[in-house]
Amino acid sequence: MQQRITGAQVEQFNTDGFLNAGKVLADKFVDGLSAELDRVIAKGPDGFKGGERGPVSFTSIGGDRERPVWQIVDIWMASPLFEELIHHSFISTAIGEMTGSRDLQIWHDQVQYKPPRHGGSTAWHQDAPYWPAIEPMTEVSAWIPFDDAEVENGCMWMVPGSHRWGDQIDYLHRQRDQHKAGKDFRELDPFTVPEEYGAALGTIVPKPVACPVKKGEIHFHHALTWHGSPHNHSDRPRRALAIHLMTSQAVFTGRKHLMVKHIQVQPGENMGTAGPAFPFVLKDGVPC
Repeated sequence: MQQRITGAQVEQFNTDGFLNAGKVLADKFVDGLSAELDRVIAKGPDGFKGGERGPVSFTSIGGDRERPVWQIVDIWMASPLFEELIHHSFISTAIGEMTGSRDLQIWHDQVQYKPPRHGGSTAWHQDAPYWPAIEPMTEVSAWIPFDDAEVENGCMWMVPGSHRWGDQIDYLHRQRDQHKAGKDFRELDPFTVPEEYGAALGTIVPKPVACPVKKGEIHFHHALTWHGSPHNHSDRPRRALAIHLMTSQAVFTGRKHLMVKHIQVQPGENMGTAGPAFPFVLKDGVPC
């Protein structure tokens, strides 16, 4: 298993805006995370009482009564094993290399679960525009599956180089609406790259690529990389955790977001002292 990210991998990430770093986590550790996820889901959103620390958010976003689709934010607060995962040295040092930052903090994590057969699609989007509470948009996420994520069960698709084209969420929302109307998920309308981001490119037809990720592998993507995932029509689940990190440049803007109620600094102030919900995972280049 890989112990440290290579220079060639960092270069590929900078070019594409995403990277499968290969096998990093042992199967036994991933199996333990899966068991912990099952434990938290069995406990349910109303099971954390009497001062017991639970996730920031635990809500049902679809599915049916017997097999709901759960969205869990900051599961690390409810599980020592997930807390160990967010402090994994490979993740923090790799994102440090990718961002050029020697200090990194947790923004939040998020469980992403597509049940067998009826797991819904995730529309084309960029992460950063949905995080208006912090700027600048330099965050990088680590995506960690607990099951093999393949085309058949709804793996992510991404557009290479799109992280260099700025905030294009309005364009992506238009694609979302067309896909809901039946357009193939893998087809995108022509897009004109803004001159300040790539005058030589002009109008292009973006070409999404599938990003399968095996159990134990770690996939990274920039917060501005275009990505989404189709339905899971297979008989297998697609369970994963996204860990969103922010660099030492992050400043609280005062805008709305789920995590705002946990931020302990004023608008315009650096997130370095935002409070215990945003622990450091890299400090002066050293994992912590």
